[in-house]
Amino acid sequence: MKEKFISKSINFINKYENCNDLKLIKLKYGLEGIYNLIIKMVVVFIIALLSKTMAITSLFLLFYAGIRTYSFGWHAKTSLGCWITTILIYNVIPIIFGNLTIPKIAGYIILLMAVLSMLIWAPADTPKRPLIHADKRMQAKKISVFISIIYILIYTISKNSLINNALIYATLIQTILINPLIYKITNTRFNNYKYYKKNI
Repeated sequence: MKEKFISKSINFINKYENCNDLKLIKLKYGLEGIYNLIIKMVVVFIIALLSKTMAITSLFLLFYAGIRTYSFGWHAKTSLGCWITTILIYNVIPIIFGNLTIPKIAGYIILLMAVLSMLIWAPADTPKRPLIHADKRMQAKKISVFISIIYILIYTISKNSLINNALIYATLIQTILINPLIYKITNTRFNNYKYYKKNI
């Protein structure tokens, strides 16, 4: 199914643009990522629907995508690991967070820790995707910090516990996934752009 999707997509693109071998490799890599993302999101939403956690899962996805897009962070090394992590983060834990009563002060502590974490560690790259351009890393860091501050404002204004819980959960997860400790525990290299520079 995946190969069929990638093949048809590449054939369609080739009709309008003549791609060399390097472009085709990048294109195939990108299409694989899109396909895997779509499949995972379908499964996540089916589980959320069946477990009646669609609201908290959808809100979490919204806030999580906002902060992770620019701060990046740790990825599982294998397909199985990715599936386990995805289901755990997107489906299992939101069931718990959706029913928690989080004290306001605890929420602020988590959000302020997130701002500090973004200042220190974001963006956290991976061995497969080293962020080698200093200007792009700085831009991603500034946007990550800005989004974290926006989340604090939303948390301050919002009176909806479901929104607040999803916001806190998304921020907490992303703070963990950019922390060098998670890279060390999983034996994954941190700050990969530095390693990349040493080998060019």
